[in-house]
Amino acid sequence: MVLVVLVCGCFCAGGFLLDEPGSDPVAEEPWVIPDDGWTAPTTRAPDPELSSPAAPTPSKQPITRPTSGPAPVTVVYEVTGAGEADIAFYDAESDLIHVDGATLPWRITIRTSGQSRVMVEATWSDDDDRERPLECTVTITGAGKPVVKKIQGYGATSCTPA
Repeated sequence: MVLVVLVCGCFCAGGFLLDEPGSDPVAEEPWVIPDDGWTAPTTRAPDPELSSPAAPTPSKQPITRPTSGPAPVTVVYEVTGAGEADIAFYDAESDLIHVDGATLPWRITIRTSGQSRVMVEATWSDDDDRERPLECTVTITGAGKPVVKKIQGYGATSCTPA
């Protein structure tokens, strides 16, 4: 143990004696960040919001009937509540369609071959509405016994036939 302390002490003392401070300054020049073009925000008044009475535009135009083959199944998607909701659903070609700010109650009917995905989900457009009930319904008819799936949620809801 004594030998270990002696060896460590010699290395420390030797390192201190051999490391002489030079005449060069110790601190380096600060690193300068090039101008990235950022400017402080202005304090101008916000633009007034323009209200639009037009219906919300879907993310793409939904296909309500398959482009090939028969369409023996009718699917009705419904979302009910009071206010506006952001809605997503599968169309007849299994493409996911988004409709933001849809006025409730909302409904769409599609015809499909039965091989497409069937789902509708909705969330309130306004965060203040998260505690209010929101209800979705999927009704499938035309292939055997009619299927109706109705779900109520608070803030968000999702319906699938299974």
